[in-house]
Amino acid sequence: MTSTTHEAEGHGAHDGHHEGLPGTIGHVSSWKSLVTVLTVLIFLTVLTVAVAQLDLGRLNVVGAIGIACVKASIVALWFMHLRYDKRFNFWIFISSVAFVAWMVGYILFDSSMYQHNIKEFRETHPITAPEIHEHDGGEEHAE
Repeated sequence: MTSTTHEAEGHGAHDGHHEGLPGTIGHVSSWKSLVTVLTVLIFLTVLTVAVAQLDLGRLNVVGAIGIACVKASIVALWFMHLRYDKRFNFWIFISSVAFVAWMVGYILFDSSMYQHNIKEFRETHPITAPEIHEHDGGEEHAE
């Protein structure tokens, strides 16, 4: 590395990418891209609220988790600069988000599979509390 290039080792993949400050390895995003990201995140938030108001049955969970994953990906790509990093790190992140979404979705769908059994059990086995008898002075008396 020469004193005139201001390039960090291992960042040759960013040739032609001029959003970083000279002498740094960080990335400075333009205000247009930040406004676009903000607009997309606000739109996705409104979409999340709209989907929550609809009765889509089991698809409500899929929609909510899907939108949340897209929003998390956008934040990681632009605000955590994963967009400018190596592709391997991008795929690790996307795989992790997909795995977590799959596991949470699986758990939520699994719990809904036996809700009718719980309702039936509660109807046939009412919960009764034992009667509480108050005694003089709070002491139990043997009869």
